[in-house]
Amino acid sequence: MPAHARRLADGATLGPVPSLVPSARVRDFAPGEGERAGAAAPGHDNGDWTAVPVPGDVHRALIEAEVIAHPFHDRHEGDCAWMEEREWWYRFAFDGPAQEVEDSERLRLVFHGLDTYATVWLNGAELGRHRNMFREAIFDVTAHVRASEANTVAVRLDPPLAHAGPPLPGQWAPNNHERVWMRKAQFGYGWDWGPRLPTIGIWRPVELRRERGAALTGVRCDVLELAPDHSHALVAVHVEAERF
Repeated sequence: MPAHARRLADGATLGPVPSLVPSARVRDFAPGEGERAGAAAPGHDNGDWTAVPVPGDVHRALIEAEVIAHPFHDRHEGDCAWMEEREWWYRFAFDGPAQEVEDSERLRLVFHGLDTYATVWLNGAELGRHRNMFREAIFDVTAHVRASEANTVAVRLDPPLAHAGPPLPGQWAPNNHERVWMRKAQFGYGWDWGPRLPTIGIWRPVELRRERGAALTGVRCDVLELAPDHSHALVAVHVEAERF
C-alpha cells in the first residue's frame, strides 16, 4: 500500500453507531387499528406497552416479558403465528439538540434497519415509508425536531404478507411464494434448519445525524486497471453530494 494511502487508512475510524435511544415501547394492533387509536400522536399513552430494546426484535421482547413462550422450546413455534398477522407499533422519545439548526445544517433521522414495511411519524407528522430491512431509512427532520424539547417517534410495522404479490409463473417453490416479494430476511419464513418466525422490529440503531454544509448521498467505485497479480489497481471513485 502506498505510504499516503496507509496514512489515510490509519487515520480512519469506523466504530459501531450508538443508538439514539436504548429502548422503546411496542404494542400490536389489528391492521389499521393503531392509527385509529391514535398511536402516532405525541400524547398517546403507551405506559402499558411492552419494553423493547433498540436495536432489538419483538419476539425477544415478548419472551422477556413472558407474553409468549420461547418458540424454540417444545412446539411453541405455532403459538407465535398470530404475530405476523398483526401490525406492530414502536414509540420512543428523544431530546432535541440544545442548539437551533442553522440554515446551513440539516437534521436527518436515520433508521439503520427497519424490519420491514414501516411508516414513521415524528411529533405526529408522517415522515415517510420504508420497505427494505437491509437499507437505511433516512428522513429529513430539520423542520420537525424541537430543540431542547422531547420529540416523539412512532413507527408502524405492517404485517409483511399484506404487501406480498401473487405466485409467479414457473416459480420453483410454489409452496411459499410470498417471501420472494420482500426485501426481508428470507429464512424467517421457514427453512430446513429453522422454524417460520418472521422477524419484526427496529433491528439496527437509530441515529439523529446533524449535517453541515453538505452531505454524501452516494459513492461508487470502478476498477479501471488491475495488476495480474492483484498487487495494485487503479480505481475511479464517483461521489454524489448534496449541498445546502
